[in-house]
Amino acid sequence: MIEKITGQYGIDAIARAKAKKSYKVGGSNNDTDEASFSLFAVELARASGELKSVPEVRQDLVDDFKKKVEAGEYRPPLEKIAHNLFLAGILNGEDASGGV
Repeated sequence: MIEKITGQYGIDAIARAKAKKSYKVGGSNNDTDEASFSLFAVELARASGELKSVPEVRQDLVDDFKKKVEAGEYRPPLEKIAHNLFLAGILNGEDASGGV
């Protein structure tokens, strides 16, 4: 009786269950080493590779802002700046001397 239980729920049963759930990309069914990847892992690797080609700094935007600042044409939205300073805890309604 115990042999039947270990046959159904033992280590071999776990290995069979894992084999049914995995997806194989390429490779063959012979006795060589192979790797199995889920479709999500394959898609994630592809997306990660594409992200590496995106530049960290968009130099065209940096150059455009530099030109506007140097020419005195850049007018940032002051309400948005004040809101972000308030959220960051820098602007909290107190003056520079510490009084209210």
